[in-house]
Amino acid sequence: MRQNLQTRSGNRIAVVFDGKQIGLVQSVRANDDYSPEAASGIGDIHAQEYVPTMARHSLSVSAMLLNRGAMLQAGIVMENGEAVLQGLVFDLEVYSKDDGQLLRKYIGCSYASGDLEVNKHAIIMQSAQFYALDVTGQGA
Repeated sequence: MRQNLQTRSGNRIAVVFDGKQIGLVQSVRANDDYSPEAASGIGDIHAQEYVPTMARHSLSVSAMLLNRGAMLQAGIVMENGEAVLQGLVFDLEVYSKDDGQLLRKYIGCSYASGDLEVNKHAIIMQSAQFYALDVTGQGA
């Protein structure tokens, strides 16, 4: 008998602030854009290569559950624009459910926009847009 693990399913997506997990994400769609610009020589209209000019990592999240107690304990309270100006960022980590391996990590995520629902004991973002400073991992 052998184990056939050619695909991954049931991955876990954790929201991590200062090394501590403060929430989970139901679904994330990530976009990595390196804004390539054409480089050509004088008198030549053909691009010789496309040079990356700016890395932009954007994340679209659905159903993110944030643990209110863990957020308060970590000193995170994003109640308004002035609170957001504190510059608090978090990491979004994607783990394999099969073996717990870290597949992809989005570093330094900042909240851009979204829909928020507040219930007892929990804060649920139904949809949100974040921007990350960097990304690591191959995600496979």
